[in-house]
Amino acid sequence: MKWNSQSIPLHGLMAAEFLSLLGNQIAAVAIPLIVLQFTHSPMAAGVAGAGNVLPILFAALIGGKVIDTFGALWASITADLMSFVSVLCLPLVLINFSDVSPIVLFVLVFIGALFDPTGVSARQALVPSLARLSRVSLVKINGYRGALENGADLAGPIVGTTLFSLIGAANTFFLNALSFLVCATILYFCIRRKKRKPSKFRRLTKEEGSLFQGVRFILANPSLRAMALVGMVANFVVLPFLGLLLPVLVTQKFGDPMILGVILSVFGLAATFGALGFSRLAERISRSMIYYGGLVVTALSIGASALVETPFGVIVSAAFAGLLLGASNPLEQTIFQEQVPRKIAGQVFTSQNALRFLGGPLGLLLAGIAVEFLGVDWGLLAGAAILFFSTLLGMFVAPLKNL
Repeated sequence: MKWNSQSIPLHGLMAAEFLSLLGNQIAAVAIPLIVLQFTHSPMAAGVAGAGNVLPILFAALIGGKVIDTFGALWASITADLMSFVSVLCLPLVLINFSDVSPIVLFVLVFIGALFDPTGVSARQALVPSLARLSRVSLVKINGYRGALENGADLAGPIVGTTLFSLIGAANTFFLNALSFLVCATILYFCIRRKKRKPSKFRRLTKEEGSLFQGVRFILANPSLRAMALVGMVANFVVLPFLGLLLPVLVTQKFGDPMILGVILSVFGLAATFGALGFSRLAERISRSMIYYGGLVVTALSIGASALVETPFGVIVSAAFAGLLLGASNPLEQTIFQEQVPRKIAGQVFTSQNALRFLGGPLGLLLAGIAVEFLGVDWGLLAGAAILFFSTLLGMFVAPLKNL
């Protein structure tokens, strides 16, 4: 993208978005480490981890209305400022109090994470207007954003653990808190307000502010409904694949945990390249082929990882699993941004994220049961089959239109 005065807000948004996502990934790694260091309690670490995940569901009910009432810009800035404060509070409490209950840890993490999904959705809602201002297509912008998101997911754990070992737990959190403050500052100064004085808030109508408005809008739109349901199934399969099945597979088959780091890194790199190539793919093949075809490749690759017998085979399977999956995320965001009215964008985007999230915890639970009773290979094959047939059904029932 060219750099000019009209593109500054868009570049500022992308820089702030990357910094915020990187901060979230660092926090996700550092929270259980610092809790274990100060409390020596795995249960407390688990409670804190739950506090970092549950806010995604609350954001769908509350955060979307905040975005649509007060505006996406101020919702995003407020979310990052709240993250700044909450990330500061956790190490200060652990340093100054010798006995901290798990409930207090849960509340501290929950309050900070409560605004993260709202901030993510608010930045997504800002993209269409900034795309028009900079005269850059949504396809190209979301390709870059998808690559930056995958880059943050890949770099965050590495940066978090490195900082933790070099400068200690408390300093890692202080630096992480500063990243959220910088993010809010970038948004404030880069995205210009209109010259006319805006109202402080926009009162939602009864229909716009009704409970589950975002979910209802998604379910009423054939393309959005299909992507939401297939995306839920994809999360149901992919999250256990990365977080449970691959670690078990590597441990049982190869006995070398270092291989897992290579596999996950290759998956992340492939997804990043897939996002970067999204705009070129969109010029050559249909949206249905990118989205559904990519998930079919992911399903086949997950199944292949159960059949190969060498670490190299699993690495190649992981690369193909992530490659076109990386392109499907910017495509999904592009279609949502094209079809969602601005006045309810916050509620729709937070609902989209919540619906996608719902499949993950259930998938982890069932994958654990499958591995326990059937073995990891059958767990991988079952997940691959579920994703494969769900994707084929979506492809034939609700093909995506090229706009």
